[in-house]
Amino acid sequence: MTSIRSRILALSLLLLPAGLFGSSSAAPVSAETPAEAVRRHEIVASRRKGVVVICHRGASEHAHENTLESFRATFELGGDGNEFDIRATRDGILVVFHDDMLDRLLQAHGDAGDYTWGELQRFRFRDPGRFGDQCRIPTLVEVFDLHRRYGGLIHLDIKRPGLDKAIADLLTRMDMWDQVAFCNDDNAGIILQDPRLKLLRYKGPGLYADHADVFPNAVAAVLKKPGDGVIVDDPRAAAVTLGRKLGKPSSDPVAPRPVLSGKEPAPAAEADLVALLRNADDWDHVAETEADRAASGRRIRARARAAEQLLAARASSKEAFAALEERVRKRSLHKDWMYQGFDGAMALRALILLRAPNAVDTARFSLWRDDPALQPVVDRRWKNPRSWTDFRVKMVIFPALAKCSGPATEKLCRDYLALSDEDARKLGPPLFEEAGRALLAVSSRTETALELMKHRLQAVRGRAVLDCLAHAGEPWAWAALDKGAPHCLALRTDD
Repeated sequence: MTSIRSRILALSLLLLPAGLFGSSSAAPVSAETPAEAVRRHEIVASRRKGVVVICHRGASEHAHENTLESFRATFELGGDGNEFDIRATRDGILVVFHDDMLDRLLQAHGDAGDYTWGELQRFRFRDPGRFGDQCRIPTLVEVFDLHRRYGGLIHLDIKRPGLDKAIADLLTRMDMWDQVAFCNDDNAGIILQDPRLKLLRYKGPGLYADHADVFPNAVAAVLKKPGDGVIVDDPRAAAVTLGRKLGKPSSDPVAPRPVLSGKEPAPAAEADLVALLRNADDWDHVAETEADRAASGRRIRARARAAEQLLAARASSKEAFAALEERVRKRSLHKDWMYQGFDGAMALRALILLRAPNAVDTARFSLWRDDPALQPVVDRRWKNPRSWTDFRVKMVIFPALAKCSGPATEKLCRDYLALSDEDARKLGPPLFEEAGRALLAVSSRTETALELMKHRLQAVRGRAVLDCLAHAGEPWAWAALDKGAPHCLALRTDD
């Protein structure tokens, strides 16, 4: 049984015609021989008979979430399959990407559906991780094909309505219905009605929510519950608990990023970018009509791009820093959350990453701000505090501070980590895990790691363990694990 789980299918490279969903830029589908198909279904059946370990967006500690490399790492680390998020580009290519907004992860703005597949491929990830420039959004065809090669199970999370028929057709064409083990109800449509669908049941809620998946006791407790499997962010503790052997994640990309033709536009002059940032007399004018909202959105995006271009140019003038800070403190108001505060968010990220003298103070101001000016753009459908309306600005703070070491950054992180749940919720969506991660990034010391491993929140403790495991070859991280989480030493994959 174990040998079946660990065997990688050797599929041929014969290609079926491209353009499955109406575009020749879609990845082609690999063919397989009848013998290979039989072998794949045997592996799938074997996985279904055991306890199923599914990775949420792939094994994202080892490669960027929702990439081919993160999905491959799941199998290399003893997992059985992956949960992933499905969207469509403007020209109908099914792709795997989680967020409604591109800009948290990519150097872009909007939704995946706003762009063609060719346009979407040009956007770079902000923090691509170990695969660098090779990190990219995959097509659903590529993701399905990888799961065929490993005989892996899949959990479908379809993010937009109207995609169910195309997905069902692809499952049929690739002979993969038995590999669908889980499927969210939202937007699944005809997939849920298909008699070939045989869903399994999780033993409980996801272990990934607070990083319980790195604590063997928590994993063991869930494994005792009725059901067929567990969903985790990191499969290692579950795999070890189930007696599976951990492999070492591959270091080469699954498929090289295509070389894209065309030149990047010439950068604008710094003075022009500063002027564009300062041209914001409308920042507190809340557009009401559809036309005014669209025009306001375009102006906000232009200012956001100006901030990003100043960052790309490594601007260091007082004028640039002053314009960025002004845009943070006077971020634009908009009733559409995609635009609300977007220029301020990009300006704050740039200010921090440029290491402006006032960057950390501005970050603290933004994190603790509850601005009465937000009242006209508060979405009353939600019952969250007013300050949450500034989530776009607040969410960029800790990821950026993780690259801005210094006493002021450490103090800001520790001040946030000392908040109660109630006080943090008054400021915005809780960011304890992000604060802990930033603190350990700027203070990579055994003492700091142990401090975080004792935090009252398991999400913070688990994050610290994962970050130490990622640096387990370094003496400070090894010492922290040995003293603070010795049970996790068995999860090392760096040696």
